[in-house]
Amino acid sequence: MWFKCTLTFAVLLKIACSTEEDFGTSDQATSFIDLYEKGVQSYLSNEFEDCVYFLEFALDKYRNYYETTANCRIECEYESRNIKNKGDFLHPDDVENLNFYELILKRTLCLTKCRKRNSNYLPFEGDFDNYFMDIFKNREAYSYLHVCYTKTNQMTLAASAALTYMVKHPGDEMMKKNFEIAIEKPGVDKEGIIDLEEKKFVKLFVAGILAINDKEWENAISFLESSIMQFIYDENQCRAYCEGEFDHGFMPDFVSAIGNHFTNVLYCKRNCTREMGMVRGKYYYNLFAGHYQYLQMAYYEVGKFEESYRSGISFLMFNKDDLDMLNSLKMIEKEIKGKMNENFFRVRREANEYFNRNVYEDKLASYIKTEFNRLSESDEDITDEQPGDVHNDETLKETANDADETDEINHKSVQEDMIYQTPSNGYQREEL
Repeated sequence: MWFKCTLTFAVLLKIACSTEEDFGTSDQATSFIDLYEKGVQSYLSNEFEDCVYFLEFALDKYRNYYETTANCRIECEYESRNIKNKGDFLHPDDVENLNFYELILKRTLCLTKCRKRNSNYLPFEGDFDNYFMDIFKNREAYSYLHVCYTKTNQMTLAASAALTYMVKHPGDEMMKKNFEIAIEKPGVDKEGIIDLEEKKFVKLFVAGILAINDKEWENAISFLESSIMQFIYDENQCRAYCEGEFDHGFMPDFVSAIGNHFTNVLYCKRNCTREMGMVRGKYYYNLFAGHYQYLQMAYYEVGKFEESYRSGISFLMFNKDDLDMLNSLKMIEKEIKGKMNENFFRVRREANEYFNRNVYEDKLASYIKTEFNRLSESDEDITDEQPGDVHNDETLKETANDADETDEINHKSVQEDMIYQTPSNGYQREEL
């Protein structure tokens, strides 16, 4: 579960005894925004058990909304891709790029059907605004939950809520102090302190690293291979969730509307890559590629030289000048001498697809930023153009500039040794 809901006896009793009138409407019909507001009001009224109930419920419903929305979009993207691969279009010739729009229409139909099938989780989309969506994206509910868990003497969950909040707000000194106080409270299960919104791949990845530390090579391979697949799925959920509504702020023409919305989605998706690198309070550059670094080592240790070599060259796609990996591959070449065949030099498919997508998206982002900034600069001396023309260009420019901070973070390197969390000792560095 994305969020682990643990309720006190009093809260369970409240749920069992409550009627629809107690909450103003039925549980099913209450949006996570309404539940969040009830939780905050309970916090302000010192009704801390109610605060726990409403905020846990809000987060659980948001998780359902997030996953259902993303999964519908992923499902329909795959369906569209199958239509394209099979050439199953309404007309045999792609006249004026109509194949593209046919796929858009079929994806729209697919999404509509998916939303109807999952209407229990997607009833309120038209009522959501960015203010509340940002609250959930930025984990604001956990700052309240930390206090409410503390007041209801659930100190392990209080520490977990503080940790979960700090992942998004690492500079919050007050919450850091609260976390340090919480973990020293009597009765705290330090092994049970977790990031309550941790991506599913993280446990697999950390287990793989620990297996490598213990020289359990087969286990390491199993965990890391599973982590790669889960990493891709977790990131694709994030990317699919980016394909939501977009407020243009003006009335663009058809092409400009597509361009503006695409730019917004593009930068959101690129930010997903950065978010995937944030593991238990630490940021790792190129974490996806790191899987292949460790797999190269593990496969070598069990004598699977082809898999080891392919993992190594997959890693080098992302880090072409890594001397350690280059030396490791030379060692394999020397050890098996003339037994290498063409299969050794095949980059792993999922690594190649991931790399090429990132390269193309980076080129598109750079093009948007460069060209629309240049156009905007040339427009400064023009005083007689139509306001609508300026707005179209400025929207793309502003969206591109919003990514500056992300670009800067994405290009910071981190240590190659892995850091993982053990709640009893904080963050421990393990040299591999």
